[in-house]
Amino acid sequence: MNLEELVRFLLDFEGISRKFVLPNIINKLRRDSFGGDSSHFLGEDSAAIGTDCDDFILLTTDAIVEDLCLNMPQAAGFNVVLANVMDIYAAGGIPNSFAVALSYSDPHIGEMMLQGLIDASNAFRVPIVRGHTNPASTSTYVVGSSTGSVLKGELLTAGGALPGDSLVLLFDKVGARGRAYELGWDSVTGCESSAIVERLSVMNDLAHKHLLNASKDVSAAGLVGTAGMLIEYSGKGGVIDIDAVEKSRPKSIPLKDWLRMYISLGFLVSVSHANISAVRKVAEDHGMTMTEVGVVDDSTSLRLRRGPEVVTMFDFSKGPILTPRG
Repeated sequence: MNLEELVRFLLDFEGISRKFVLPNIINKLRRDSFGGDSSHFLGEDSAAIGTDCDDFILLTTDAIVEDLCLNMPQAAGFNVVLANVMDIYAAGGIPNSFAVALSYSDPHIGEMMLQGLIDASNAFRVPIVRGHTNPASTSTYVVGSSTGSVLKGELLTAGGALPGDSLVLLFDKVGARGRAYELGWDSVTGCESSAIVERLSVMNDLAHKHLLNASKDVSAAGLVGTAGMLIEYSGKGGVIDIDAVEKSRPKSIPLKDWLRMYISLGFLVSVSHANISAVRKVAEDHGMTMTEVGVVDDSTSLRLRRGPEVVTMFDFSKGPILTPRG
């Protein structure tokens, strides 16, 4: 497909299109809820809650769609922990607790979701400390929340991208298409816990060395959707280089899928030119692949570029689209 067709294809992708409701929700909460306009809250992967100590408490929450809970309940339980843990690491933090709410009517589904939660707790080394269970519900879901901590001077924000920064994808290239979700890149199944934590701790190292300006994990919105959220929340614009993405993608995954994929150990970060070499070294030390996939600029749009062709993906000058700047 040509670039204009690719943009239309991505705009119709549910992982992106379901984010279009967020600006109204976020803006209403910022305006009407108590303390809703606080910094490092709404719009971030993890809320950063101030303390009297040297660190922030990080708090995040995620849910798994009912279809996955019904059809692959063990994967649903595992993935709700993964999603929360990724948000904590994206903020430069280390997860230290997990709480869960389970709802189901089929006891087997409940047991399988519970097993997935236990598997993930061990894989990511995060204790499950609290929960709520409804075993006689008309709906099936699993919702999780995680806490973590990060030194106040090492907090990574989704809103710090600066014009001239490179947009950099960090991910584990050793993996495969997910069995539970075909638009998932699975670098976790079959891996030792120590290896998983070593990959994820790349973000702690980068935060400690102050090498990043902005950070998000690559969510179910895929690479382009995640870039759009980071760029908009930073109040900037930018370009995604489709040729660079094409060259760096796993060869088993077509481009149109890779652009939409949830990457299990993947982060999109904004890096100044001066720090690129240092970031590459840290990524290699943690067994992660680093590739520059775009640039940040001072425009009001995110564009896709392939060769000489450029097409606008999101035009933020027309109003908020994904996660507006606070």
